[in-house]
Amino acid sequence: MSDATAAGENKFGLADDEWKFYKYAHSTGKDGIKFSDRPPEMGVQEAYQAMNALLKKSALEVVVINGENMIRAIDLREAEKASRMNDEQRIVYNTIRAAGNEGIWTKDLKKKTNLHISVMNRALKMLEQKQEIKAVKHVKYPTRKIYMLFNVTPSSEVTGGAWYTDQELDTEFIESLKTACLKYILARSFPRNEQVRDAVFSAEYEHYPTAAEVRRFITESRISSVDLSVKDIGSLLDVLVYDGMVEKKLPYIAGFDEDMSDDEGDDASAPWAYKAVRKTASRLPTEAMTEVPCGKCPVFNFCVEDGPVNPCNCEYFKTWLDW
Repeated sequence: MSDATAAGENKFGLADDEWKFYKYAHSTGKDGIKFSDRPPEMGVQEAYQAMNALLKKSALEVVVINGENMIRAIDLREAEKASRMNDEQRIVYNTIRAAGNEGIWTKDLKKKTNLHISVMNRALKMLEQKQEIKAVKHVKYPTRKIYMLFNVTPSSEVTGGAWYTDQELDTEFIESLKTACLKYILARSFPRNEQVRDAVFSAEYEHYPTAAEVRRFITESRISSVDLSVKDIGSLLDVLVYDGMVEKKLPYIAGFDEDMSDDEGDDASAPWAYKAVRKTASRLPTEAMTEVPCGKCPVFNFCVEDGPVNPCNCEYFKTWLDW
């Protein structure tokens, strides 16, 4: 038992039947138990008495799982805290605790607790003063007040992860990492052969860097003081792909696996590698007619004189005419 048994067989003041029922409920983890469930060695009456006593002591909570009311055990240390609070504070505290590291917006908190706004605000103020809860800023919703338990670390969904500093997108940090990643991938994408201009590796070449290798390079080079995950690096490399600086590809052997269908190409478990895109100057003369945007316009069929897309308000057409 990860929480209560951390203190040995400390029953936290629970009676024997209550302790037995609590251990049974806690053994199911987050799945919880049904109201009709009970330990094999307990009778129906003893089980219901123990369940009611534990609910009153906030050692159990009623949750809805897959549309069904279930009972789930609460960390007894948290229950002990809640038992020292009044009813309103306990309701607010347990609702915030259930939100975990995602936190809960005050509007949602009011809806779930069904408390009057003044009562809820008074409870929030008291819990903040006791350092039981804290207010945090959400990067997606900066105007919302989000609450979570005081000792809980906000999730990356709330803080924005590695790319945000003080709830602001750190564009300078991102650009410096993009540059470092691109240089590393570029160095491993083409052979160092001064005798052959624009030399490339053969199709069987398998040593283009993966996101894990790029992360190792960033970590060992101490370019970033922030501990970046492979997923963080992957999202950064995706930006380079969208910018046309890098292309994403499967290793040569995996790419020809007979059991791999086209749909499996986007599988997160696939060992994607990254190859730099070499920019080459066009040897063809550039002329006005060859650069007209209409030939490759994705909304060409909708472009009519009086329509929402027309030559008069086309930004690309204006740029071409100025050219």
